[in-house]
Amino acid sequence: MDTRGTVGRSVLVALVAWTLAWKGASLWRAAKDDSRSWFVTLLISNTLGVLDAIYLFGVSGARRRAERSEASIRASTGEPEQLGHRQET
Repeated sequence: MDTRGTVGRSVLVALVAWTLAWKGASLWRAAKDDSRSWFVTLLISNTLGVLDAIYLFGVSGARRRAERSEASIRASTGEPEQLGHRQET
């Protein structure tokens, strides 16, 4: 039996599963965050999950932390959300 072929197939299957898991999670998050540019970039690119992980933990994570922080400040002060204005001047 050829063990190199079996090992090679196993590695390929593992890489495909790894890539699909990251791509699925990042595309789901980009769609939920209404981030079209990231969605298209992640859909087209194939970086074995590297770019997907950067989006999930870097870009989207920072945005979610900022939103949670802003929501907690509004909740503690009783201030309503500033609809249509992302940042006060």
